[in-house]
Amino acid sequence: MNSTLESLSSDKENPDLVKSKAPLFFNYHEFSVTRYFDLETQLMSDHPQDLALCITHFPNVYTAMDSQQYFETRLVRIPRRFDVHVDVPSFSTQLPGQEPAALVGSHGGDRFVPRGVYQNQAFGLWSVSPLSNYMTSAEFREVVDTVNNYLLRAYSTDSWWNLASAILDTLTFHMWNSIAIRVFRSPLQDLENYVETLNESASFKEKKLRLISPRRSGYLSVCCLRVFPACRSNLIGPSAKNL
Repeated sequence: MNSTLESLSSDKENPDLVKSKAPLFFNYHEFSVTRYFDLETQLMSDHPQDLALCITHFPNVYTAMDSQQYFETRLVRIPRRFDVHVDVPSFSTQLPGQEPAALVGSHGGDRFVPRGVYQNQAFGLWSVSPLSNYMTSAEFREVVDTVNNYLLRAYSTDSWWNLASAILDTLTFHMWNSIAIRVFRSPLQDLENYVETLNESASFKEKKLRLISPRRSGYLSVCCLRVFPACRSNLIGPSAKNL
């Protein structure tokens, strides 16, 4: 650690070199596995690191494990970006697989391509998630930008509303907030209404997509929920089931 800091300090005169050593953002929810059922060889085996599966979708933790919905749906988690705001929740507007440090294939494709089966689910070699098969980058950015704007209005300490509320709360011996939440609509409630409206939209219903409110994850991530047929084991060879 010290040697890295010393190296960066000594390179202050070269901005391009310092920039090249700066950390790049990636989806920290991802992880990789090297032992899986290979869809090309139809064998369960260990693989080299350059052929590791990239785990980009996850179990639906918002429903009971013994429910039908748990087995039929998967989550794609969108991470927070602490380099944008520290005290205000802000989420990545880059479709998973398009982050600066995402794992990408030489073909440069932006579609999810299954390569192997891990824990009864299909995954690819790259950071591209199944969500890319159902949303464009522009559509995804529009949704997350809207979520981020609501959160900025709600949590920014520089907004006129939060400054006025802080002053009034002090002057009224903390009675103002108790009154305000009953009289004025909170941006967080506007966000909940937006999520509900989006989930009822024709586009999301047609694609069988749902946006999980960030409130349910403690504003640590935004989750997109969908039935991902391409990931179900019943569409894969019988020997790959129950892995």
